Amino acid sequence: MQITGARSGRAAPLPPDERRLAILKAVLPVVRTRGTDVTTRELAEAAEVAEGTLFRVFDDKESLVREAIASALDPGEYLAELGAIDLGLPVEERLGLVIRTGVARMADLALWMSMVNRHHRGSGPPGPGGVHRGPHESWAERQQATQALVRAQLRRVLEPDAGRLRYPIDAAIVMLEALVTGTIIQSAGRLRQGLAAQDVDPDLVADFFLHGVLDPDEATV
Repeated sequence: MQITGARSGRAAPLPPDERRLAILKAVLPVVRTRGTDVTTRELAEAAEVAEGTLFRVFDDKESLVREAIASALDPGEYLAELGAIDLGLPVEERLGLVIRTGVARMADLALWMSMVNRHHRGSGPPGPGGVHRGPHESWAERQQATQALVRAQLRRVLEPDAGRLRYPIDAAIVMLEALVTGTIIQSAGRLRQGLAAQDVDPDLVADFFLHGVLDPDEATV
């Protein structure tokens, strides 16, 4: 959490914004594991600072956990991974990378959003008809903006082969999103039933998306 001064050799404190970001990054693994039951001691140990230091940066444990979850939901890293996909790769490989990153991203979102729901259940100012507003309203607003950015990256990945697609590229993107989402929902359903989650083979999903289930070598009856 500190940097060393070049002349005195003494540790110089990080600027406030950098310290805040460093703490959030450091506590994410323990928040992911412990959820909202995490203690201030566990948070301080993860950040390698004293508990008092946490509360000079954050108002309380609740605000620290809330900001840590918000940072986990930020799509910046996911968008960067999509943007780094090499358009010179064959379309099968490009889509394999898209699906691999998409499945990992959506699995993370499902975990963090379930944590948000537990944290905010029954809280928030009442909305129309006296119904309490949950975390989904603000999440939905952010998600609309994020979805536009994600779809722009998916378009970038598919455009080199747009002429080979049987459907308009925007329709193909919607179907690709549905396929990735369905894969995650299936795994989540198995976990809720107490069954082991099935590993997802991104290359198999990409092949299914591109070629379907029919064997092209089999003659049509």
